[in-house]
Amino acid sequence: MLKRIFPILFLALLLLPLPARADRLGDTIKRLEPYAVKGMEDWRVPGMAVAVVKGEAVVWAKGFGTRKAGADLPVTPDTVFQVGSTTKAFTVALMATLVDTEKADWDDRVIDHFPGFQLYDPWVTREFRIHDLFAQHSGMPAYAGDAQSFIGYGRDHIIESMRHVKPVYSFRDKFSYVNNLFVAGAKVEELITGKSWEALMQERILTPLSMTRSSLDEAGLTKVNNGAALHVLVGGEPAPIEPGTMLLDWPYVYGPAGGLNSTALDMARWAAMQLNRGRLGKVRIFNEDSADYMHTPRTPVKMGPFHAAYTQGWMRTELSRTSVIWHNGGTSGICAFVGFSPDLDTALVVLTNLGHHKLADALGLQFFDWLSGNEGADWSALFLSQEKAAQAEEAEDKPAPALPGLETSAYVGNYESQVLGGLTVTVHGKDLLIRLGANLQEVIRAGHLTMHTFAGEWQGMDPDDPVYHFDFAVTPEGEVTGVTLREFDYDGCGLFERQ
Repeated sequence: MLKRIFPILFLALLLLPLPARADRLGDTIKRLEPYAVKGMEDWRVPGMAVAVVKGEAVVWAKGFGTRKAGADLPVTPDTVFQVGSTTKAFTVALMATLVDTEKADWDDRVIDHFPGFQLYDPWVTREFRIHDLFAQHSGMPAYAGDAQSFIGYGRDHIIESMRHVKPVYSFRDKFSYVNNLFVAGAKVEELITGKSWEALMQERILTPLSMTRSSLDEAGLTKVNNGAALHVLVGGEPAPIEPGTMLLDWPYVYGPAGGLNSTALDMARWAAMQLNRGRLGKVRIFNEDSADYMHTPRTPVKMGPFHAAYTQGWMRTELSRTSVIWHNGGTSGICAFVGFSPDLDTALVVLTNLGHHKLADALGLQFFDWLSGNEGADWSALFLSQEKAAQAEEAEDKPAPALPGLETSAYVGNYESQVLGGLTVTVHGKDLLIRLGANLQEVIRAGHLTMHTFAGEWQGMDPDDPVYHFDFAVTPEGEVTGVTLREFDYDGCGLFERQ
């Protein structure tokens, strides 16, 4: 009998997460450092800061590279970075503090606290609960409304526009990542407390956790002595983003979804608090029931062969030998990773000053794989191969031959979008001069591409993808009825109708 039971018990033990040996964490950190340095070379990342937490203590923290490409400005664990969408979990944590004090409940209808909240479908509007704000299953297309922050619109306009976004999935049916609902969630918090989201962040999280170098505006990044410049790749090399430009500023418009500045050491305190279910030392931010609620899977997410789900401002992934609760962050000029494994009682923070790469994610997943005893994956190599394949496929795309359209003057006029506001078209030589955005502040000179499509570079937009396309709608009789900004139409809101 024992001979029959023993193999079954042995198999069961193999399937359980392996406890970290006393020296495994040290060995993993030693392996992570050269892996990170090589990754920075492969991905062209100019600077990075990393911190590792065990229990409540930071056991290792280090800066790599430079704060600004071409300058002798070493990154340290106290260097300030944008941290992008890792901010989302902070906004959820604020709601947890309101739930703990019975000012709200996760299952409350949003409209009971925020009567002005409105989505495209009236039934969904009525049934939308507070937990739905943070679970990424609204039914809206991914990144719905994000374009508004690039053309001068603020948080109230972003919330107002959600009523015009047609769903592409059923409510609570599929994962679809958006930022606008975290802005709406912060609005609920503001209405409940009578305080701004920024004030709540400072009062309820940043100050209690002694996150003294963290901030919520552009000045908190660009006006400090040890701030990291943001970078984009231009011709394969990192180029700094200038302060005061839209590429640097837009995350603060979407503040509750991605507008925090912080350091590796400050974020390590935040990660340690999450790892310890709401407590750090004698400070408790939220109770253990709220921690469990926020870390529980809500919406399944496809992630290769792994089981993954979005929780409440976090992603939970079942790697081969451990569960990791994590979130990444990406703005125009940074990528970040914050994650922790309750099984291993360990957390990791990775902050970088280059946008549009997967090194931060790779380091995070690699760290927890190694720490749990899994040697099979090389996440950076995997992501690099995927990136190169996508670039090769894109290079094979050949532009269609140019076909004639109407006389340039035929496209001149005033156009209007329910979401994106006004757009005006005038003639500028052989090209069109197009103005759009809040107060028509954005100007693009667009040349004829083919038929009724014009394209031009947008000053201040991402130099990796500088050309924006305007597709004019023309009837068989030659009447121009509207124009669609193709790159802004991913959520179905990029159409401007002619007035």
